[in-house]
Amino acid sequence: MTNVVGLGQAGAAPSARLRGVLDALVAGADRSALVRADPVELVHRYTDPHDQEVAGYLVAALAYGRVTSIKAAAARLLDALGPSPARAVDGGRRAKKLEGFVYRFQRGEDLPRLAAALGRVRRRHGSLAAAFAHHDRGEPRYDAAMARFIGELRAAAGPSPSRGLLFLLPDPGSGGAAKRLCLYLRWMIRPADGLDLGAWQALAPGLSPAKLVIPLDTHIARLARHLALTDRRADDLVTALQITEALATLAPTDPLVYDMALCHLGISGQCPRQRDPILCQGCAIRSVCRLGPEPPGWPP
Repeated sequence: MTNVVGLGQAGAAPSARLRGVLDALVAGADRSALVRADPVELVHRYTDPHDQEVAGYLVAALAYGRVTSIKAAAARLLDALGPSPARAVDGGRRAKKLEGFVYRFQRGEDLPRLAAALGRVRRRHGSLAAAFAHHDRGEPRYDAAMARFIGELRAAAGPSPSRGLLFLLPDPGSGGAAKRLCLYLRWMIRPADGLDLGAWQALAPGLSPAKLVIPLDTHIARLARHLALTDRRADDLVTALQITEALATLAPTDPLVYDMALCHLGISGQCPRQRDPILCQGCAIRSVCRLGPEPPGWPP
């Protein structure tokens, strides 16, 4: 592992100053606005944890591309499944309604096969939560359990999967960051806080937010480098784990508490790729950002 740094000091752990800034960012976030601007809004439609875990997987699986496109495609998918996604996949009654569903890499039978796999695994274990808990062998992070969980789902999806179907079942064992799977687990395992749903707190109470891995997208990767949480350039599982370990020094029992607020700084365009005197001036994390030297006349 490369050095985990804080405030630009190589080899140092993230500081109390950084913790204070990030805690303030989370405390000041408009949670309702964050949810409205995020695919997780669709999962909040449901109150039953079984429906939440099925809807959550399907929405997270499609969470690539522009948020508006993701939400439109995921809404069509959930509407096709009817009022209870869990009953729909468990009984397979509405699988035919998903035939021909198209979204970017997904074609033909990809979504029906994914829905059928979710139903098979749920029937085997009682819930996706119980299935995931079955694959938890006590490692300090869930990356290995994620790989075993996806292995079971892939087996349940049947032979000769298409590229589009495999994309919906990302394997962390291949070294990729598996961002959408990490996102799904955050939604399910973190306690309900107005952002995440905590569905698996009811279905598999032993699962712990402390073992989650951060969903590493381009926004989190960029912000983590700005905040000196990593110096790695590859957006892979190793980098995701390194950022998670750095955040765990700030919030050991819930390192992903900062994820959504940070991610939406990037999604909203508030955090630029290079220092911008206008955008950066009012930034909530400006005091701990190492994004280059301050220009002449920068406010104190």
